[in-house]
Amino acid sequence: MTPPDQVAGHGGEPLTLYCVPHAGGSARTFLRWRREMPAAVRVVPLEIAGRGRRTREPRHASLQEAARRLADGIVPNGRYAILGHSMGGLIAHELARLLTDRGDAPEFLVVAATRPCHLLTPELHAPLLDLPDDRLLETLAEGGTIPEELLRSPMRQLFVPVIRGDLELIAGYRPDLEAEPLPVELTAWYGTEDPATPGDVMAGWQRHTRRPCRVEAFPGGHFFLHEHLEHVTARLVELAATGVNAM
Repeated sequence: MTPPDQVAGHGGEPLTLYCVPHAGGSARTFLRWRREMPAAVRVVPLEIAGRGRRTREPRHASLQEAARRLADGIVPNGRYAILGHSMGGLIAHELARLLTDRGDAPEFLVVAATRPCHLLTPELHAPLLDLPDDRLLETLAEGGTIPEELLRSPMRQLFVPVIRGDLELIAGYRPDLEAEPLPVELTAWYGTEDPATPGDVMAGWQRHTRRPCRVEAFPGGHFFLHEHLEHVTARLVELAATGVNAM
């Protein structure tokens, strides 16, 4: 078997993978990916306004605006794909749509631990916004959508404004459900221990692509992407080697 760091496909050209983090996360989430991903996949973490190195920038008014601002900064040069985790999957889907409309469709889109956008309702997230800070974090940790170690962190209160802002974005998200499905390969990943995104729910992403939608399970919970990076890496290398240009 060819070593992973020698697999690129398409004449050896590496694939650029733009990565959108989960709610409350930042581009730093993917720093380990940049260090450890084989040469076949070049990881480019995307930073949403209001966190990380863009902390001082005004937060976006909607997920669609976040996607538009990210799209403005992407000028593909060669092969590329998009991956989004949790809330980042919703932004990644909007981003793929914008870039496709622009004539720069990605080879494929990966949504990880992200419920299909047509299954989201305000009732899923809006009630969380009424909880006091400590109870909000405890509720999210109980559901597995934030790391439990955050509850013990002395920096936890710095995290609250970011997560509240992201929950507002999700609660206010109104996708265009009349839009044409993407002409892009779509892969939906879920953790076998994540109750929020079981396989039968993730299969609903088929509605949003004209091409086959792969639904793939990984060991772990909501953060399986980082808990089991070796499995994720192997799969991304395979996708990079076999990816089909959407156009």
